[in-house]
Amino acid sequence: MNRAVRKFSRPVRAVILAVLVHVAFGLLLGLSLSFKPQVIEPSVAKPVKAIVIDRSAIEQEEKHKAEAKKKHKAEAEKKRKAEAEKKRNTEAKKKHKAEAEKKRKKEAEKKRKAEAEKKRKAKAKKKRQAEEAREQEKQAAYSALGSLVGAIKRKIEGNWSNRLACSGQEVTISVKVNISGEVTAVKVVGDSGDDTCRRSAENAVYKASPLPFPDNPRFLKWLDQEFQIIFKPGI
Repeated sequence: MNRAVRKFSRPVRAVILAVLVHVAFGLLLGLSLSFKPQVIEPSVAKPVKAIVIDRSAIEQEEKHKAEAKKKHKAEAEKKRKAEAEKKRNTEAKKKHKAEAEKKRKKEAEKKRKAEAEKKRKAKAKKKRQAEEAREQEKQAAYSALGSLVGAIKRKIEGNWSNRLACSGQEVTISVKVNISGEVTAVKVVGDSGDDTCRRSAENAVYKASPLPFPDNPRFLKWLDQEFQIIFKPGI
């Protein structure tokens, strides 16, 4: 058809094309008028709730919750450690105080024992010194008396008028004197001598009073007790 149209002049071709376009448009219009479209009535739509999900906001919220949980856990752990440390410190102080008190009591007891031992030793020393002094004084008293035994025996024998009554017999005489040498008691001890001999010996001692005696008054407490002199008259 294009080739047929090209055979005509340009104005003629234009007219022909216009006619053809109108014919095609008329055909299309007729076709559309004969077509009955099916009308679809729209159904009533149910309302749907729309939920808009903001993923970023959710992630931020979860992050905040995780950080809050982490912070809470860290604070709880910190608190737990602080309480544990406080408890340890309290127990350490209590233990230190108990040990210090124990040490103080131990030192006090040690000091008390040391002082008691010191006092005991001082008392024992004082007692020992007193006993030694007493023993020395006693020995001095008997030593002084011993130095006078010969003189005492000579004076008694000088006043023994009946020495023959005890001839061949050993006579032990217990004598007590005062500080001045005065005889306060005489006794023949043991089984020595018969009755005549005993009376003779006792009379001789009384006649010899006062006897030679140490002049130190402190010796009396030792010598005021009985001291004995042994005689063997007639030998």
